[in-house]
Amino acid sequence: MRIVHVTDSFAPRVGGIERQVEALANRQRAEGHDVAVITAVSDVADVDVPVARAQGPRWVTAAFPWRHSHLIEATLDGADIVHAHFTIVSPVPEYAARVATRRGIPVAITVHSLWWQVRSATRVSNWPFGIGHARAAWSAVSSVAADHVRRTLPRLDQVSVVPNLVDTDWWRPVEPLRVTGDGGLRIALVGRLVKRKHVREFLTSLAVARTRIGDAPVHVRIVGDGARRADLAHQVDESGLGDWVELLGHRPAPAIRELLHDSDLFVATSRQESFGIAALEARAAGLPILGFRGNGLADFVADGTEGILVADDDAMADALTALLRDPEELTRLRKNTTTFPPSIGIGESMDAVQALYRRAAR
Repeated sequence: MRIVHVTDSFAPRVGGIERQVEALANRQRAEGHDVAVITAVSDVADVDVPVARAQGPRWVTAAFPWRHSHLIEATLDGADIVHAHFTIVSPVPEYAARVATRRGIPVAITVHSLWWQVRSATRVSNWPFGIGHARAAWSAVSSVAADHVRRTLPRLDQVSVVPNLVDTDWWRPVEPLRVTGDGGLRIALVGRLVKRKHVREFLTSLAVARTRIGDAPVHVRIVGDGARRADLAHQVDESGLGDWVELLGHRPAPAIRELLHDSDLFVATSRQESFGIAALEARAAGLPILGFRGNGLADFVADGTEGILVADDDAMADALTALLRDPEELTRLRKNTTTFPPSIGIGESMDAVQALYRRAAR
């Protein structure tokens, strides 16, 4: 097949949707498909998949996607399917989906964000392209995200779940893991240090837990970089968490895997995770997950069995306190996560993609 993925954001930008589009495109190429990507990002990156990049400032491309109609039309030549990847506002994928529909090319859409709380903006951005009425097969990256799409665009007949592509086998430990709490409890976080990841709120909950349990040996290692790193470093100092928390900055995947295998617990701090790639990687590495309810984690974290899902910041502080006081409970959770693989892997993701494409073709 000739498959064309369309995404507003792509490498060299770094984030969940960028990683997923590239991973899916590379997987499909490895399976023998002819794959290309259309993106609004003009900066060049060293990637294996052919990329058609709109030239000029990204905001201009987003505001006037039809300025690049020739680029889009040429890239769609010979396409068997167009896979459009949506976030909150996705003008280039929306425009490309309309062009493909007009040319009779099947269209598959995957939504990578949680829409319901921003449904008005999403509906307004969709209106010029009539995308809610398009002849397309719709999907989202998790059950929660799919429900948001259904509520935002109630005319849709079906919204399936196409999980993000994570090589869970690669993250799996190959050597015996450390004993829980040996030398102190070790907590890992991985993600961009930006406001919507709510790391600041987690540190506040951690400080509350510390006032309850005292100076127990705890080591919290935070991997990632971003605009809030300096603010978070200041908060660590101001909260008296300097001997507990270490900001490690960016780390490559092999180093992250090694850190996860040397940890006892993974904390997913964001409340608006449409999926939770880093959390699934940690789950595959054998760690219980502490995160929030009502987001994509629920698809692969069974509450009370593979981790703990909480409702708010107070409940996060309570859960941290309980786990830090009772390493045996953490050991029980780790026994489950190291014995049973996660429910989502590459096979499940690719099967869902193929089912989406078959539905688009019909």
